[in-house]
Amino acid sequence: MNLHHLAIFATVAATGSLTASARKLHVSQPALSRELKAFESRLGVTLFERHAKGMRLTQAGEELNRYAVRLFELERTAESAMREIAGALRGRLTLGASNTIGTYVLPAVLATYRRQRPRVQISLFVGNTEQVSQGVDDMRFMVGFIEGPLHLQGLRSTVFQHDEIVPVAAPDHPLFQHRTARAADLAGEPVLMREPGSGTRELISAALQRENIVPGETMEFGNTEALKRAAVHGGGIAWLPRICMHSELRDGLLRELPLPELTITRPLMMVQRENAPVEPAAEEFLRLLQRPEAPRR
Repeated sequence: MNLHHLAIFATVAATGSLTASARKLHVSQPALSRELKAFESRLGVTLFERHAKGMRLTQAGEELNRYAVRLFELERTAESAMREIAGALRGRLTLGASNTIGTYVLPAVLATYRRQRPRVQISLFVGNTEQVSQGVDDMRFMVGFIEGPLHLQGLRSTVFQHDEIVPVAAPDHPLFQHRTARAADLAGEPVLMREPGSGTRELISAALQRENIVPGETMEFGNTEALKRAAVHGGGIAWLPRICMHSELRDGLLRELPLPELTITRPLMMVQRENAPVEPAAEEFLRLLQRPEAPRR
């Protein structure tokens, strides 16, 4: 069915007049009459009774008009939905974030975003850098946020913040009894690490190798919070992001080892697929994240 002809039919049915319909559609009345007759000929039915008082729907016309009303109402609804998605008033926001960012940076921003855009469905996956990068590459996440090096081709990364990873231990750790701690003193000491695939672990391992330090037994953890609690309870030396332990350092539950050569300054990066369009919901979230007054822990 020709939707152009159907729109002409629906306009005539609504106005009951060829003259009024021609004005509304910005065409001449003879042209409109020809289009309508062609539509009736194509359908094989008469849609209007034409008389001096105007156009009156036939039985076939009344039936077709019921469908036309529903169809064009659906069209208006679809157009409205597209406007809302374009304005990020509805839609989906699917994010992936490595542990520190997903736990300590994004939640406050997401809470603000939800208050501003309550009809957007939000999903946040928290994993390690490798999992998040792969999820962006697989199109499961619109945007990813990682703390470690990006190794996948076809993705681009942009720095949105910086953080420090600092060596810490419980206050009663033997290294704090040394008058001056040195990087070499860490050799053979038990350490607490994230699991393989973690960007944080990759950075720490590289720093230890640069200083020719071979640590002792390694205890592995799947998330930063568990690792931090183990460090508080004396499990060993841990490298933790500064943004995740403000209260522990302030309250003396952890102490920072004064080893600047083993302090790592790292970029926190957002990851997207190269040449992929940014969905409006994601674009608005990134704008909120990058505002100077964006919420932070």
